[in-house]
Parts: sequence; structure tokens; C-alpha cells
Amino acid sequence: MNEEINQEQRAYLAWNVLVEYAQNSKTITYKELGEKISIHHRAVRFVLDLIQDYCMENQLPPLTILVLNKNSNLPGSGFVAYDIENSRDGIEKVYKYIWKSIPNPFTYAEDGTTKEQIVKKIINEPDNSKTIYTKIKVRGVVQTIFRKALLEIYENKCAVCKLSFKEVLEACHIIPYSISTKQERLDVRNGILLCSNHHNFFDKKMLTINDDYTISFSNELINNSDSDVFNTLNFSGRKLNLPKQEKHRPRLAFIKKHRENNL
Repeated sequence: MNEEINQEQRAYLAWNVLVEYAQNSKTITYKELGEKISIHHRAVRFVLDLIQDYCMENQLPPLTILVLNKNSNLPGSGFVAYDIENSRDGIEKVYKYIWKSIPNPFTYAEDGTTKEQIVKKIINEPDNSKTIYTKIKVRGVVQTIFRKALLEIYENKCAVCKLSFKEVLEACHIIPYSISTKQERLDVRNGILLCSNHHNFFDKKMLTINDDYTISFSNELINNSDSDVFNTLNFSGRKLNLPKQEKHRPRLAFIKKHRENNL
């Protein structure tokens, strides 16, 4: 039985190669990159997709623009991170960026670990979140993993309104990421899955959660339109849609701290 291919581990290797080439102001072909990470050149595109997505999500220069087709001397058809007609400009931006200022975002996969395995760990062992966090550290990756975990334990529904469009569901930190401890940043008990609207209300303290997990919206919203009231005050007094397992539910200490402090 063949082992499942770990594209994240390959991305870890490819990232290091591309950063080296960027520092030396050089491009590389698909075949050359494939040889450096010991895979067939046709499989390189799957690895580049992961790196491209990470760069786009974190507003980094398009690192994968350095990988060129040997015949066209342009990136492949899967490259969407920059205007191909101005590829030279994109390449120069990659050359000028200080890539060593950021860690390899796929370091967690160096030993073969996948994001899905990490998600399972933080769900199964919330008390061990600090140890898991120290293996990742990169904020963009941490946020992605945290959201995946909350989507699973909240069954892909906003904890306030039960909206289930995954595209607008967000991982809300109760204690904000910027002031969270290493333990709290990946602790699912410091998170609530909310739609983007209710996430904003929560961050602005217009939505608070009581110690019995009931929802309170600011009475200042009463003078808004019927539609606005329906989507806010209509939920006041209702309980959050909580995870089934108690060990995954928001910690009351975090909720109280958010409610009583200017976080």
C-alpha cells in the first residue's frame, strides 16, 4: 500500500529552495525544482499551489513566480498571484524582499506532519495547545489551523445565527491573538466560530457572552432598521450554539475577561 503523498512536507523543502534562489536573484525551472526536492517535475505544481496560496493570503511577494517553464520562460498556467504580462516586475519584487525575515511557514511539516493531524491534536488535546503552537509559530498557519479546528467542533455553523456558508465563517479569538499566550493562540476554548458580521460585533463589544453562554447585544442597536434588529437583538437571551463536547466549549474565564476588559 502506497503512503499518501505529503505535499506540505514537499512545500517545506521547496520554500527553502525558492528563498535561496530569490536571495541570489535567480529563477528556476520546474524540472530543476523537482530535482532539488526529489519529485517529478509534473508534480511540482501541487507544491507551488500551497506556497502561492500562503503568499497571497499573507500579502507577500509572489515567490512562486520564480519557477518558469523552460520553453516559454514564464510561470505555468496555475500561477495566478501576479499579472503574467508584468512578470518581470513581480520577479523583481521577489528578489528585493527580505525572505529571511520570516520563517518557513511549512516548518511544521518538516517531519511529515500535516495540518489535518495538527487540527486533530488541538481538538483532542486542548490542554496541550502551547506545545503544538511552538512547532508552528507562523501566524498565518496558526490562524488557518485554528479555523479548521473551530469549523469541525462547531459543525460549520456560526455559534450565534447558525449560518453555514463556510466562506463567511471566521475563527474568532476571545482573547485577541495579539495579546494571547502561546497556549491561548491555538486553544479551541479561546475561540468561537462566528460569521463575519457577528465576529465584528463581538470584536467591537456590541455582542457579549454571559457566563451561562447566553448572548447579549447592545441596546444601542434598538433604533436601527427591523432587518438590523432581527439579525442582532433578535438573538439576545439565546444560548450560543456550543460544541457537543464540554472540553471544546469557550472557557468562562476568557469570556469574562473579554466582557469586563477593553480587549
